[in-house]
Amino acid sequence: MQSLFNQIDNLCDGAPEVDEFAMWRAVLSLVHVDDEIAELEEYLVQSITQVFKFSGAQLKKVEEDMRVKPDSKSLFSEIEGQIYRAQFFRLARIFIWCDGILHEDELAVVDEIKDGLGDEVVRYEADLRWMNRKPDLPMGETAQVPEEEIMKQIIYQMISFYEEQE
Repeated sequence: MQSLFNQIDNLCDGAPEVDEFAMWRAVLSLVHVDDEIAELEEYLVQSITQVFKFSGAQLKKVEEDMRVKPDSKSLFSEIEGQIYRAQFFRLARIFIWCDGILHEDELAVVDEIKDGLGDEVVRYEADLRWMNRKPDLPMGETAQVPEEEIMKQIIYQMISFYEEQE
């Protein structure tokens, strides 16, 4: 796991930029979908803010979002770049599957966002196609506990994302 954190350190220059932070806020808002934030979800939010080096102001905003249920669709609309919108769907898949079950209310939020895209939805078809399938760790990777598995999936997805941007 530490080697994955090192890879992220090498790829991240600092706190997320405006568009990336908008993406993270939208993804993190998904923990509220079932109106209850589980310990695992709290752990994931805290881990993400540490691993991806959120600034003090960004941490305050995330803490506020954790207290008040934000509107995922509105937060998604704040994401400007197509690459971050696509990445939202990839990370949303990991988040909504974090307990091993795809709940109807979780999928409904993603569908609501998707429905609001209109013709733009075709840009994200490849990312949306896999929403109903539980994510797996890359071959040869194992995790000791579910929390580690989820964090590894998130970190692998972000490593892939950053490498695509170079």
